[in-house]
Parts: sequence; C-alpha cells; structure tokens
Amino acid sequence: MILTIRAATSDDVDAVLALWDVAADPGRTILDEREDLGRLLASPGGALLIADADGRLVGTVVVGWDGWRGNLYRLVVHTEHRRQGVGRQLVAQAEHVLRAHGCPRITALVHLELPEAPSFWPAAGYALDADVGRFVRNLA
Repeated sequence: MILTIRAATSDDVDAVLALWDVAADPGRTILDEREDLGRLLASPGGALLIADADGRLVGTVVVGWDGWRGNLYRLVVHTEHRRQGVGRQLVAQAEHVLRAHGCPRITALVHLELPEAPSFWPAAGYALDADVGRFVRNLA
C-alpha cells in the first residue's frame, strides 16, 4: 500500500463525507455538509488532511489553529485500514502543520467511548487530561 498524506481540496469533499458516514463516530449529533467542509477548506486557521491509499481516501484529520493552541478533530480511518499506521501518519503530519505555525500545545478532541480511541492517543504520545471538561452548545 502506498499511503500519501496531503491537504484536502474541494475535489475531495464528497469522498470525505462518504468516509465520515461509514467510519466516523456513529453518535454524532450534527452531520457534516458540503458547506461545512467548504468553510474549513477556506479557513486560514484550519486544514483538513487526508490519507490516500493507492488512490482511495482512507483517513482524515481536521487541524485547527487559533493562534494560541492547536486542535485535532475528526481523526477517522476507514475500518479496513485501521491498525496499519494511517492514524499515526495523519497525526504526525497534523503536528508538522501546527509546528510550522509555532504551535506550542495540541489538544485532540476524542470520543472516549469509541473502541480504538482510548489506546490510540496515548500510543501517539498524548496524555488524557481528566481535569478539563468540555461544554458544548449547538448553534444550528
């Protein structure tokens, strides 16, 4: 398998949404739309990285940079390609992108009830911060 990690373009939007429909957190309360990804792709503080295996989109990670901290969201790897290093390569490239911005710290937003998530992130060098809570409010 030849794996390539690159920034997504508008040509990738349909494939990204299709991947998220089959492999992302099934408990999502807001489903993503083409317009959402369009805004992300146009944002100077964000990036969507994709993993391409032999011409097929098999993974994603959303990289956010607010000028103070980096954030990782929506690390998704197709079930057929898990445990093959795809997630680690996506995270490594996301860290590279954030490091280039001068980012000193990264937070990964992780759904801890997904089977692979609690073991993946510590193996990738991230520590669980059990003292920080997350409060959310949907505006739409």
